[in-house]
Amino acid sequence: MSYPDSSSSHGTLPPDGSLGPDHGHTQPNGHAPPAGAGASDASIARLFEMTSDLLATISHDGRFTLLNPAWENVLGWSRDELRAAPIQEFMHPDDHEQTFQIMQAHESAGEQTFTNRYRHRDGEWRWLLWSASRDGDTWYAAAKDVTDRMQLESQAVHDPLTKLPNRLLLLDRAKQAIARLDRSDGVVAMLFIDLDKFKAVNDNLGHEVGDQLLVAISGRLAELMRDSDTVARLGGDEFVILAVDLESEAEAVALGERVVEAIEQPVAVASTEVPMGGSVGISVATDPATDPETMLREADVAMYRAKAAGGSRPKVFDERMRTELNANLQIEVRLRNALPQDEFALVYQPILPLAGGQAVGCEALIRWRTREVEHLDSEELLPSTFLPPAEESELIVQIGSWVLHRACTQADLWRRNGIALPVHINLSARELTDVDLAGRIGEQLARFRLPAQALCVEVSEDSIQRDPDRVRASLREVRRLGVLIALDRFGSGKYSLGLPSNLPLDVVKLDPGLVASFHTNKEKRAMFAATIALAKEAHLRAIAVGIETPRQLALARELDCAVGQGFLLHKPDAPERLRLKRTGRKVTSAAPWRTTVRLGG
Repeated sequence: MSYPDSSSSHGTLPPDGSLGPDHGHTQPNGHAPPAGAGASDASIARLFEMTSDLLATISHDGRFTLLNPAWENVLGWSRDELRAAPIQEFMHPDDHEQTFQIMQAHESAGEQTFTNRYRHRDGEWRWLLWSASRDGDTWYAAAKDVTDRMQLESQAVHDPLTKLPNRLLLLDRAKQAIARLDRSDGVVAMLFIDLDKFKAVNDNLGHEVGDQLLVAISGRLAELMRDSDTVARLGGDEFVILAVDLESEAEAVALGERVVEAIEQPVAVASTEVPMGGSVGISVATDPATDPETMLREADVAMYRAKAAGGSRPKVFDERMRTELNANLQIEVRLRNALPQDEFALVYQPILPLAGGQAVGCEALIRWRTREVEHLDSEELLPSTFLPPAEESELIVQIGSWVLHRACTQADLWRRNGIALPVHINLSARELTDVDLAGRIGEQLARFRLPAQALCVEVSEDSIQRDPDRVRASLREVRRLGVLIALDRFGSGKYSLGLPSNLPLDVVKLDPGLVASFHTNKEKRAMFAATIALAKEAHLRAIAVGIETPRQLALARELDCAVGQGFLLHKPDAPERLRLKRTGRKVTSAAPWRTTVRLGG
C-alpha cells in the first residue's frame, strides 16, 4: 500500500459519475439486501445489518445503491444522504482518478483492493480500505475504516514538526524517481540544505522560536517546489529537496541558487527578524541504477564543501569529490580495525623557549602505523589523510578518547621521572560538541591522579566556527576542571583581527602560514607582531608554530615571541627517542639550534 500523500495526481470522474457501461439492473432497495426465501436469507440480512464492516453496492452511474448501517456510524451521513449524490461528492478530490481507473477495470480483473478518503459529516477525512469486485454493471464492495492506521503510517514517514516527509519517505520517492530515468532523458537531483546559525537561535531565543523558524524555512522551501518535487526534513536544521524531471544539472544548480537566496532572507519570528543563511550541496543522477542512499551521501559531502567555501553558492558533487569519497570510505574501513589492532601511536613535539631553556609543553601527535603499510602511500600514515574521513564518521570520538588516554599515560610516566610539563592534545570539531567531553577528560585525570594543568587541549578556529555556541559551552566545562586551553592556528580565519573574548583561553598558537611567510610578507609580519602584543595584553602565552629555518627563528625572536614549535627546534618523535637524559633533576633534549634544551623541570 502506498503512503497517503496529498501530492497525488488530480482527476475527476466523468460528468455523469458513470463507472462503466449501462448493462441494466440496479438494486432499488437501499436498506436491505435483495429479498430471498428462507431462514438463510434472514440470517444474511441480519449479518448485513449488524457487521461493523462497510458493505455496499455501487451502480454504473457512480451511486451507492445498497448500504448497511455501519456507513452511518463511520461517516456520520445517513444512508439516504449517501445515496442521493454521486460517490465523488464524498470522495477526496485527489483520490478521484485512482478510484475511477480501478473501477473502470473489466470484471475479469477480479477482486480489487485500494484505499481512498471519504468526507465525514464533520468535515474530517476518513481513510477507507476497499475490497471490491464487479459483476456486470454493479460493484460489490466491502470497506474498513483504517484512518488511525493510515495516520500512524503517515507519522512514521513525516516529520512531526514541519509535516514534511522524513528520510524514509524521501528515499522511497527518490527510488521511484530514479527508476523512471530509463524512460527519460532528464536528471534527478538531491539538494542537501544545512542552515547556519540555527543553534544560536535555539540557545538565545529558545527552542520554541527555533521550531517556528524551522516551520517558516520549510514553508519557503515548499514555495520553490513543483508538485512533483519533494521537500524533506532529515532532522535538526537539515533539509533535502528531491527535484525530478529536470532537464540538466544546470537547472539543479539554478534551483540551489534560489534556495540559498530564499534562506538568506531574514525570518520574522517572536516579534523579531532573525538573519539566516545556509549551505547547499547537490547530487545529480542520470542512471536508473543510482542508489538513493549514495545520492544523499554525495549531496551531504557537497554541502560541506559549500559550507567550507562560505555557503553563498551551492556546490555540485563531482568526480573529484567522488574519488576523495571513495578513498575516504576505504580508509574508514581500515580505521575501524586500527584501534582494536593497536595500529595507532603517539609522537611528541616539544614546545620550547626561543631563547633556550626548559620546555613549556609537549604536543601529542597521532600517527597510524597500519599493518597494510606496503599497500599505502606513506602520507596516509599522517593525520591529514586519515583524520578527515574519521571526522566525517563517528570514529573520531573513539580515536580522540584513545589519544586522551595515551597522552595522560605518558604525562604520568614523565611526572614519575621528574618531567612536569603539560601535554597538549588536539580536539576535533565532533569532540568539541560532545556533551560528555569534560567528563571524559576528568575521568582520565582522576585515573592517573594528574593535576588539571598537566593537560592542555587545543582547538582550531575551524572547529569553533562549526558550532560556536556549543563549543563555548564545552570549553567552559573543560575550564572548570582547571585544564589549560589553547587556540590553535590563530590567524587563519575569522579571529585574525582580534582574539575571541568569549573563549576561556590560556595559549594562542599562531598559524604556521604566518610564520612561513612573515619574513617576506609585511602584512603577515604585522599580523604576527600584533598577535604577540594582543596575547601579552590578555596574559596569554603565544606560540609561533612552524619554525623551520634559522631566519624564521631569528625574526620570531626579534618580534618578541618567546616560545615556539617546529622542525628546526625539534621534530616530532616517539617519547623514547626524544634523546632525553637526566642531569640531576633536570631533563634535557638536544636540539639542532641549541646545544641543550631543558625539557621539563
